[in-house]
Amino acid sequence: MNPSLQDKIFAAVSQYYGKKSEVIRAISELLGVGKDAVYRRMRGESVMTPAEIDLIAVKYKLSVDSLLYDKSDTVFWSFNTFTKKVTNFKEYLEGVRYSIDAAHAMPGTELFYASMEIPVFHYFYSQQLTAFKLYVWGLTSLGFDFLEGRKFSFNLISPDNFKVTDHIVKLYNQLPTTELYSLNITDHTLNHIEYIATIDGFENPDDALVLCDAVSEIMRHTCDMAAKGMKFSPGTEPTEGINAPFRLYHNELVSTNNTFLLKTAVNKMLYTTFGNPNFLSTTDKKMCDYADKWLTSTLQKSTPISNQSEKNRAWFFNRLEKRIKRTRTRIEMLREE
Repeated sequence: MNPSLQDKIFAAVSQYYGKKSEVIRAISELLGVGKDAVYRRMRGESVMTPAEIDLIAVKYKLSVDSLLYDKSDTVFWSFNTFTKKVTNFKEYLEGVRYSIDAAHAMPGTELFYASMEIPVFHYFYSQQLTAFKLYVWGLTSLGFDFLEGRKFSFNLISPDNFKVTDHIVKLYNQLPTTELYSLNITDHTLNHIEYIATIDGFENPDDALVLCDAVSEIMRHTCDMAAKGMKFSPGTEPTEGINAPFRLYHNELVSTNNTFLLKTAVNKMLYTTFGNPNFLSTTDKKMCDYADKWLTSTLQKSTPISNQSEKNRAWFFNRLEKRIKRTRTRIEMLREE
């Protein structure tokens, strides 16, 4: 007999717990019913109401559609802006914080990140780059009305926002991560800096050069993490058992959206940007397994540039530094005109 929707829901929830008794207790508390009532639902002796299914789906981020149509080629995604429209910098950062908190709480969590630009977590290593990227995103995809007609200034971002990014970075540094870059990893940010400079969008024109230097610093720090094979914050040294492994690969032939696969001991979740920094996410098993196989295959065909791969790493980051310097030179020439 094929499993019912109710069976599939309990199977999905069970992945979050080590024991059946823990599942029973959690569902009992969530639905406000006794443990015997949960047992009856689990055995199929009683049927969950639509309201109960809704509570469980929201709590555990389950796609009821994907459970119903698990043998089709249909994939169901969640879009973060449909959940809650972000109206300021703090709300966006709190959304990222919520996701990293949830990832950190799961057992055996590991991150895989194929990125076409500097990964969002790396921006948070620099308050200057964080401020600038929030400004660009606020002007574009996030559509913050209060930024209309305003030039960029580091003062636009209040110190409270950096308390959130500090928390995010602390947890990110504790999660084992494998990242895949190409030589265009800095292009988006450099293009944004140069464009804002071209349209006279900086309150202080010198800030464009400050940001170019910040990109250089972040790339040097990423190179240092790759060399040590661990993640850590700038100005500190990694500590075994606290700072997580960091593996970095280079591939110039693969092109993809910023793709982020979260693997835990109990499930997988896939994120991909849509209107960066907005993102689509799914726990659909078929999609996550496909992404897992794609990433594994791609990494096998990529060049490692972390740990012992000193020659490849030096070549890669030297090329990036040349790109940054060329952008810096063009901005300096623009200021002289």
